[in-house]
Amino acid sequence: MADKKSIVTLDIGSQRVTLARFNIIKGSLVLQDYSFQDIVGDPAADAARNSQVSQAIASLSNQLRLQGQDVYYTISGHSVFTRFVSLPSIDGSDLDELVEFEAQQNVPFPIDEVTWDYQRVSSAEVGGEVEVLLVAIKNDAIEEVNEAVEGGKLIGRGVDVAPIALCNAFKYNYTDAVASGVSSLLIDVGARTTDLIYIQGDRTFTRSIPVGGAAATSAIAKEFDLSFAEAEERKLHDGMVSLGGSFEDPEDPNKAAMSKVIRNTMTRLHSEIMRTTGTFRQSGGNAPSVAYLCGGSAGLPYLKEFLAEKLAIEVEYFNPLANVQVNQAASEAAAANAHNMGELVGLALKNSGSEEYLGIDLAPHDILARRDLDKKKPILLIAAALWILMIGFVFFKYSNNAKDADSKQSEIALEDAKLTKFAIGLKKQEELEKENSDAANPIITAVHGRTQYIEIFNKLNKLLKNDKIWFVQIEPLYAGAPLKDTDKLGEEDISNSFSKPKASKKGAADPNVITHLRLYGMYRESSEHVFNFEKLLEDSNESQLKLFKISEKGVSETRELLEKGDSDYAGRVKWDLALQEPIYTNKAE
Repeated sequence: MADKKSIVTLDIGSQRVTLARFNIIKGSLVLQDYSFQDIVGDPAADAARNSQVSQAIASLSNQLRLQGQDVYYTISGHSVFTRFVSLPSIDGSDLDELVEFEAQQNVPFPIDEVTWDYQRVSSAEVGGEVEVLLVAIKNDAIEEVNEAVEGGKLIGRGVDVAPIALCNAFKYNYTDAVASGVSSLLIDVGARTTDLIYIQGDRTFTRSIPVGGAAATSAIAKEFDLSFAEAEERKLHDGMVSLGGSFEDPEDPNKAAMSKVIRNTMTRLHSEIMRTTGTFRQSGGNAPSVAYLCGGSAGLPYLKEFLAEKLAIEVEYFNPLANVQVNQAASEAAAANAHNMGELVGLALKNSGSEEYLGIDLAPHDILARRDLDKKKPILLIAAALWILMIGFVFFKYSNNAKDADSKQSEIALEDAKLTKFAIGLKKQEELEKENSDAANPIITAVHGRTQYIEIFNKLNKLLKNDKIWFVQIEPLYAGAPLKDTDKLGEEDISNSFSKPKASKKGAADPNVITHLRLYGMYRESSEHVFNFEKLLEDSNESQLKLFKISEKGVSETRELLEKGDSDYAGRVKWDLALQEPIYTNKAE
């Protein structure tokens, strides 16, 4: 049976999967169990990765007896699209709408193809702006990860990103540094990437850079003509970062050569850190005065000393368990791998019930559906219990009153009469609702017709890529022909209270149903711009921008050249395009 009191967290790294179980005891976070399993192979080769991850999770969940348990897990920073956006300081639904607009503008995929969320990462400043972290991931990517998790006999409950989880772990364990407002830098050196997390008071900034332990392994493999697995073994056994200068190299020439190869890779890391620090300072933050090293590749010998020398600041190893109580059974494993446990701790804190911690929710459809069902379960259980109680009560009552059958029969008849009366009232109510619905439908149709125009204009505007072609007039058509007196359209709508119109003569065009749009446009320099617009319009008709019914002959079939232009003046052109969906006015059926 699943333990509902525990918080189970999972960190899926490039070369290691870690699983932990926490409890909240007297307001403190307690680590109960912890284990990990390495994933063999080049992290850049993803063909069999999901299968390896699923097998590792299954092994860990079996080892810790957590099969069937709800789990919160992280995905690495390189797997997601992130963007920091400065927005006006507003709250509630207004901020949600503003962020959604920014997401549509910034995410490089159609918004319905991604799972996205945002988190405020700074308070309002003098300028009245707040900084928001926008995070998105392709739907198919997060669904694949969730399939691997649930294939490992765990039940997904929530998804966060590793940098945000690390930030929460830092704020819990380094309260003095956060309270002082000192700028701190977390350097999470993984296999594939390194996550940089800048924390200054309530301000947070993150960036994922494509330099990690695997980059050093690949460089060793290339330098010494080894396989990736052989190079990784050499690095783990003899690898170190050459400090250069007055520091002596290893006596073994092969080790000395390898240390220089690793140093070159770490020099790239240093350059990216300096560049990111510059970006953080431009956003209003201060250069970090101390750095904390963590991650699977953080234990590379002399990496801490190398970074301290290059960054000219104090560098320490990050301890995410500083304020975490550890069960004796898990203490030995935790002590040896504390630098790899930041994401696990941060996830547990975020899902502990406290609202003070940051969190990104990238839960896929399956998890969202499960959450929705869980919300409905209490209501369903209460309804079932009441039904059982009612049945039991009725059975008890009537089983003990068999002698009063005639009296009870009268009672039933009386109840039946009441129900009949109620049914009559219900029928009248349904008739009234139908009458109201019939009256409202013309109004709903009119409003929808108005919004259709806005949608069409916005989508057409997206197809105008430059100032070489533009629209001068858009005219509605009725059955392919313009209305002779368009000024009279809708003049009686309000006075007739959206009354149902009289049927038009058979075969005649209904002037209240717009079936076509006539576009008058102008172009300059070359008619090529006309052809380019038509091509974009045809391409858009295969996408979300579908507006018109376009035949196999294309948009050009509907075109009429009114005046040919040259380089000195604009030409005029007209298109008669049939709408995919007709637009109904207030008086349309």
